[in-house]
Amino acid sequence: MHIIELICKKLRKGKSVYQIAEELEEDEFTIQAIVNIAEKYAPEYDVEKIVKDVLAPV
Repeated sequence: MHIIELICKKLRKGKSVYQIAEELEEDEFTIQAIVNIAEKYAPEYDVEKIVKDVLAPV
């Protein structure tokens, strides 16, 4: 998912959830949910693993 890749790039640059949401014109709640998962893979932010976690059934 392209948005996850973009979020990871911005996290690597030290951007906040608010900044990312504003720059990507997305809902802050959606960005926060993805960031919560992505933080498990910091500082590398392995996009493939994050996508799998985001798409994993609850």
